[in-house]
Amino acid sequence: MSAAALQQQLADVTDVAIEVSMSPAFVVGTLAFYLIASKPLFRTLHSILGVGPLLTYFVFVHNAALAVFSAVVFYKVAPMFFTTVTEQGWQAVHCDPKFWASGFGYWAKVFYVSKFWEFIDSWILILKGKDASFLQVYHHTGIAIAMFFGCTYECNWLIWVVALNSFIHTLMYTYFAAATLGYRSRYAQLLTSMQLTQFVVGISGASLTYYYEGCASREQKLSLGFVQVYAVGLIFLFYDMYKNKYNGKAKGKGSKKKN
Repeated sequence: MSAAALQQQLADVTDVAIEVSMSPAFVVGTLAFYLIASKPLFRTLHSILGVGPLLTYFVFVHNAALAVFSAVVFYKVAPMFFTTVTEQGWQAVHCDPKFWASGFGYWAKVFYVSKFWEFIDSWILILKGKDASFLQVYHHTGIAIAMFFGCTYECNWLIWVVALNSFIHTLMYTYFAAATLGYRSRYAQLLTSMQLTQFVVGISGASLTYYYEGCASREQKLSLGFVQVYAVGLIFLFYDMYKNKYNGKAKGKGSKKKN
């Protein structure tokens, strides 16, 4: 099979995945499975299969694939963002329907599909005999819903979500893949700080949509309102996790030094 034919097949599969995932029935059904049915299912699988080298291999491939995917998305959308800002200004990025139609809309939908792929993060934990945290479940559920609304109503402000999140996920999943092989970095705390920063910068930047008169439809503004409320909860949960994880370690080290 030629490279062109393979590329066309990949494009066709992607188009089908987008079409299916944009169905409200798919969103409701998949979220119901994730939130209700998947935990007992994967707990049963864990009790049958246990934890072996095959799971480790799968986790590495999963993380490496998401890292590469996120890098490709960032590579595609970042130039669109910066070129439009420098040549047409901030208002065009947030308000001009041509920005969505010029190619960003396609990559926003591709990135939206990947939010369901990321449910595997939680299932991996369950297969390891652990539980997904409330933060992780909230994060995966909320971003899938937010991206669905954003893509349904063709919201330009999604550029902030897609560009920042794809960049952070490139770093994050690269680290996760390396950690699967036993690598540990002292910069893990910095990565968590960058995740928190992206949420603050993202909802702040997207808020420019409200600034320009007649910039967005009612549905687009309501979708933005949803993602901002969701992001506030996410910031609180991430900060709480950061405080418990890293401040606790710092206090522990301080106590050891005193002793």
